[in-house]
Amino acid sequence: MKKVIIIAAAALALAACAKNEVNVPEASPINFAPNALATKALILPASDSPEQLAFPTTESFNVFAFAALDGSTYNYTTPLMDDVNISNQGGDWKATTGTYLWPATGKVDFYAYYPSTLNATFISDEEPKGINLTGVSLGTAIGSQIDPLVATTLAQVATTKPQVSLVFKHITSQIAVTAFDATNTESLKGKISIEKVTFKNMKTSGDYTKSTTIGKGAWSNINTKADFVSFEGSEVLATTESFLSGASFVASIDNSAAFVVIPENVVTGDPAEDQVIEVKYSIAAYTINGFDYPATPTQTVTIPIYGRVSGNKFQNGKRYVFHLGISLDGANNEIMFAPLVEGWENEDISGITIDAVNATLL
Repeated sequence: MKKVIIIAAAALALAACAKNEVNVPEASPINFAPNALATKALILPASDSPEQLAFPTTESFNVFAFAALDGSTYNYTTPLMDDVNISNQGGDWKATTGTYLWPATGKVDFYAYYPSTLNATFISDEEPKGINLTGVSLGTAIGSQIDPLVATTLAQVATTKPQVSLVFKHITSQIAVTAFDATNTESLKGKISIEKVTFKNMKTSGDYTKSTTIGKGAWSNINTKADFVSFEGSEVLATTESFLSGASFVASIDNSAAFVVIPENVVTGDPAEDQVIEVKYSIAAYTINGFDYPATPTQTVTIPIYGRVSGNKFQNGKRYVFHLGISLDGANNEIMFAPLVEGWENEDISGITIDAVNATLL
């Protein structure tokens, strides 16, 4: 499709003959009011604050728009906006190049996606109509991934010259991890150091197909298996839970090492494909119950993700936070007993008959 600029015709209305005046309605450019929750893969705390709902003014997105001038029949052959880039210009979200005006009559459907570098095609000859994205590659570098978004708003009119409200939805799954010292024994707290947390066998590319529910389309051709290191270093765990970041878990949550992956089924039974969390930690020397224990070098624990996410499937637009607690309480397992008294074993003794007349046994 070629980019087409449609200018709304100015409607002329004759005023009263006595005054002999003509009123020409002002042409209204199409402006947008985009918003999205946490539009970057770099995680932010869950919040409804205006700062986090606002679409970043440093970013841009693309739009397809189709008009039904008669109010019912949409023209998909000649789009009102054909994959047009929208950016923030002096506080107004509008076409980066060219001017696009509201039709004088009818209504308009808008379909948007982010980032504009995606390979997007509008599918109008199927139901539901909408944007297909092919060859989506999220990247594997934490903090530098793309976070694809889609938005749709239908049957918009220019009666009051509105801004087009676009609520972008995430179409990938976001993953983050927290860690804390889960030790209950007071003298053993602060002895555990976390060294590395790796999510293995995660997928980062595929094709996205539109859906009747915005942002919940289907993914196919899922591939590019990757490992994500959420943390690597050496930090003593605190009893206060903290989001891990790439260099230090004491960093602010804005720098935490969240990442996005393609929504897919979580599998089990094949070590080469199973999605797992590999956790490495070490333990400082400690004393408990009169015994001195030397420092423990790096230990590795593998945690299957299967059985830990609903339906064993990562889902579109869902943020998964894995809370990892590591405890030393196993070193303080006092020997305990659970005593019971076994019941009597019954033996039935029969065959005893007394001769009542002679007071003897028969």
